Amino acid sequence: MENILTVSMSRPAAVRIGATGLDQLEQEIRTVLATRKGSVPLDRDFGISWDYVDLPVTEAMPYMVAEIGQQLERYVPRIRVRDISFASNEPVEGNLCPTVTVEIREEYLNDFR
Repeated sequence: MENILTVSMSRPAAVRIGATGLDQLEQEIRTVLATRKGSVPLDRDFGISWDYVDLPVTEAMPYMVAEIGQQLERYVPRIRVRDISFASNEPVEGNLCPTVTVEIREEYLNDFR
């Protein structure tokens, strides 16, 4: 069983009711990345901060890497973040699309067999 999963936010994601295994884990990661911090009524810390949205791309990236790593390891405890990279169309719109590579923590590997 491969314990590495890569999730790219550059493609749209659909919610899959009843997702299990790696599909469920990918959906959990995507949910954290796609949720604006402060928008969940009973957990205002859930999601990713938009405080850096107006910064130049090169200035926003370090903040986003820290925020994404922190939030994923807090809200998806079965994983350990290994890499965060961005695809950018900066000359056009300045959008950052994160791609996150995570490792499934050893104590949770049996959940995916």
